[in-house]
Amino acid sequence: MTPENAMKLLSNPTRVAILKWLKNPHESFAGYSQLYDYDVYGVCASLIQDKAGLSQPATSLCLKAMQEAGLLEASKVGKWTYYRRVESGIDTMAHNVSEFLEHL
Repeated sequence: MTPENAMKLLSNPTRVAILKWLKNPHESFAGYSQLYDYDVYGVCASLIQDKAGLSQPATSLCLKAMQEAGLLEASKVGKWTYYRRVESGIDTMAHNVSEFLEHL
């Protein structure tokens, strides 16, 4: 992903909020319940959708874009999909954007 595309991806406040929520899901989703432990599978897409206040298609597009960028990983459990952060992908993106901005 180019630095320009990374900045475009992160210019969406909902995507940034999702990344923030997934950093500490126990705190961010304290009022929600799901069948599986956040530490094992991540957060169910339906909880992210509810917290974001988006439609299912809009939530799926946000999550898919971040997954394709290497910022999230998805785990399918039955008919549900769970998401968690990929810290190495976030670090790589931050490094690439930082280097790009240094050379402007």
